[in-house]
Amino acid sequence: MWFGTYDGLNCYDSKTMNVFRSKNSYNEDITFKSNIVHKICQADNQCLWIKTFLGVARFSAIEHKIEKFYANSENYLVYSNSKGNSWAVNGDELLYFNPTLKKFISLGNVIPDAGKCTQALVTDSGEIWLLYSGLPNIVCFRISTFSASEEGKVKLEKESVKLHTVPVSRYFVQYDTFSFIDAENNLYLYNMAAKTKVYIRNISDLLERYGKIENVASFQENVIIAFHLNGLVSLNASKEYQAEVIDRSIRIFSMIKDRFNDIIWVGTDGQGVLMLTVNNSIAQTLELTHLSPLLKRQVRSISTDCHGGLWIGTKGDGLIHIPDYEKNWNRKDVVELYSGSVRQSLSNYIPWENDNRVFSIHESKYHDGMWIGGTNANMLFFYSFEKSKMIEVEGIDTKGEAVEVKGVYEEDASTLWVSINMLGLVRLKLDFNGGHIRVINQEIKTITRGKGDVYLVFFSMANQGDSVLWLGDRGKGLVRYNIKKDTYKFISLQQKLNRPVDDVLSFCQYDENKFYIGTSIGVVSIRYDRDSVYAINYIGQEQGLSNDMIHGILSDKNGFLWMSSNKGLNKYNPMNGRIHTFYGNGIHIEEFSDGAYYKCPYSGRLFFGGINGLLYLSDNSTTIYRPFQNIVLRDFWIENKRVSFPNYKEGDLEGWQISGEKAFFRFNFVVPDFINGENIEYSYMLDGYDKDWSVFSKTNEVTYSNVPSGKYIFKVRYKRDINENNGKILMIPIYIVTPWYRSSFFYIGLIILLGLLIGTVWYFFPSFNLKIKKSVDKPETDSGEMTQEVSYFGVRFIICYAEQMDMLEKFVAIVESNLDNEELGIPFVASNLNMSVRQFYRKFNEMSTEVSPNEFIKLCRLDKAADLLKNTNLSILEIISIIGISSRSYFYKEFIKKFGCTPKDFRKASTSEDGKSNMDVY
Repeated sequence: MWFGTYDGLNCYDSKTMNVFRSKNSYNEDITFKSNIVHKICQADNQCLWIKTFLGVARFSAIEHKIEKFYANSENYLVYSNSKGNSWAVNGDELLYFNPTLKKFISLGNVIPDAGKCTQALVTDSGEIWLLYSGLPNIVCFRISTFSASEEGKVKLEKESVKLHTVPVSRYFVQYDTFSFIDAENNLYLYNMAAKTKVYIRNISDLLERYGKIENVASFQENVIIAFHLNGLVSLNASKEYQAEVIDRSIRIFSMIKDRFNDIIWVGTDGQGVLMLTVNNSIAQTLELTHLSPLLKRQVRSISTDCHGGLWIGTKGDGLIHIPDYEKNWNRKDVVELYSGSVRQSLSNYIPWENDNRVFSIHESKYHDGMWIGGTNANMLFFYSFEKSKMIEVEGIDTKGEAVEVKGVYEEDASTLWVSINMLGLVRLKLDFNGGHIRVINQEIKTITRGKGDVYLVFFSMANQGDSVLWLGDRGKGLVRYNIKKDTYKFISLQQKLNRPVDDVLSFCQYDENKFYIGTSIGVVSIRYDRDSVYAINYIGQEQGLSNDMIHGILSDKNGFLWMSSNKGLNKYNPMNGRIHTFYGNGIHIEEFSDGAYYKCPYSGRLFFGGINGLLYLSDNSTTIYRPFQNIVLRDFWIENKRVSFPNYKEGDLEGWQISGEKAFFRFNFVVPDFINGENIEYSYMLDGYDKDWSVFSKTNEVTYSNVPSGKYIFKVRYKRDINENNGKILMIPIYIVTPWYRSSFFYIGLIILLGLLIGTVWYFFPSFNLKIKKSVDKPETDSGEMTQEVSYFGVRFIICYAEQMDMLEKFVAIVESNLDNEELGIPFVASNLNMSVRQFYRKFNEMSTEVSPNEFIKLCRLDKAADLLKNTNLSILEIISIIGISSRSYFYKEFIKKFGCTPKDFRKASTSEDGKSNMDVY
């Protein structure tokens, strides 16, 4: 899609926007002459006509350059069809473009009433129709050919057609159709092919209310009107074209209907280009700042109730309650906020001063209300629907610890099992009496592997039936606790997979015996039966996850799993292992939060919360997609030079022949899907070089280096969801030819020539042979491959080739310079190294099997933290931010695991050794 702005020509392919401006440092004569682009239309041979106030230029969409600027064309108004048949109107002069002679040719001053000709269009057959304001007629011109070999060999025909019974005041053109408003303010649509007009309605009231119209277009049976100063209005066909405001907050310069997609493009004054399309969302998103700009904290817990209400726990803005949320999704006047028992209306909300974090919300099975878990200040409350108020649970003993309630389970009407950070699993017996709720017995269930190894930090808790609780610990794996028998079993995922996957964040029961566990470095699936774990598998970025930090996992009724991560929402098919990541389609939350995932038992909707709000998906969330589009090659580079035209053909396929013993080349490709483009994932392979297809990802640029000579075919495929069968594949042949002086024949010839030369010397100079014979034989040095061992952050790497050392050094440099970058991960690193994620994992594992790449990044972060603790007075929170770790508890756990002490004790020990003042900074 091409857009003209005050800053040049812009090309949008659904993924990137490229800008082409007037300056040409290579040839000052070949420019737009101005960056202010007034009009763009199709030319022949994959070119565009670009009109600025200084004239008309012909721009190659393939080579991305100006082919020619036409002198004395500043008054030309160029019109064309999709084939590139082009006309120009210059006052009363009519011209056509001859692609054979590559110039505009005048047909003379033949346009009648030129001063009243305000619009024109070109039909598929190449005719130009001139549209006149103030007249009821339109005029058609046609020529016998656009490609005459000589200027004079063109026959011009003219036709005048009466369009309407009264004069027409305004025309609005959309390609080869148009609409018009007559002198009585009646709006009509006109079909050029059928020569029929359709009456819409009288729009006198709209013109009086909204003013000047920029354009009109039919869209999904309705009619869209773009007003210059008052935005977009739709005339609803199902309601006798009743006017409905779409958006009045925009000032509009232009509007055009997409030829191939159900899209209306709107060019605005100051707000860029807007895209109007049919709602195709799989999710509904609620950004909390839309309710109130004062709600800025992340969502940490979610629940619904039997009355249709939605409850949202935040990390600092307290508890948010939206009664009957389906009707009141965006209504701030009905929303209530709670901090403990204190209530505020959102309309009068003043941010809380006390600690108001809410980590768990649970609807009671035995009482008409909700259990709310927070921190010490507001630890555990019950909201009573009958009394419409919060009731504090009194008498919980925190043992002096700073605690957080992470989960609640009701065993019966008076017994709660509560997961409390720093206390562990706690059983509470409650007394409901006199409007109060009191703890009459508190029992802390000590879960320990041995002396000093106590499980205290459970971030997730889920019940299996009425007798088993699954508890996920931040660093020690899973605990399966039988509340009827008071017995428990430890499950270390790390021991079974030999990966550090015991940092559990989320838990999902898939069927009777199968479970999915979200961790800080991926997902683990297990089967548990008869007190044994089996069929354990790992799913990570190598398999296609967008990020390894999995905050929540929920299953829908189709058997698919939805996984919220630090970067996007992943959809997983357990049947075939396919993964797809969603960013668009109504999903406006990219980074999700711990604990904020919930499946509504009433509607089946799946809820996920993140740093700026929450979203829900219907239980059978699917997207209705258009037919598959072709993949387009956007750019091809050899070394650092962009190449436009193919120079090699293999059957029906066009590609490139590259000279060199080993080649370096790069592809950029895209599916120009403007509606669902954010969700498209690509997989590629260089057939004959790669062993298999790459993992599907958002990457649409691929670089290959040091590819040996031979014949290859580069292939790209794509998908928009996990269960699609798409046969569209882009195939490009690549033929790498070794130069003659590096060919095997050349080297064989050299060997033969050298042999002849040695034989000649041996025969004619025997004394020289004797000297050679008497020379002392020296032992040959071992010319085999040499290995080298290097170490970074305590990790050993075995280097066999210079290329490996180069890659390792670049990898370490990228990690060290991007520790605070939230994008830092394997896809980010692989992209910076110009390789796929799969290629990166393979090359890394060739050098080291001690740790995974993600573990290496973590070690780098911890070493940086140790250095900052030792050599700066930065606070712990500042250091955590600098090294890119978002969770303080996770940082403490990993730091202790590596250095054997807390960050505070490490700093004390370091400052004591260096003789510095022993100062703690918080």
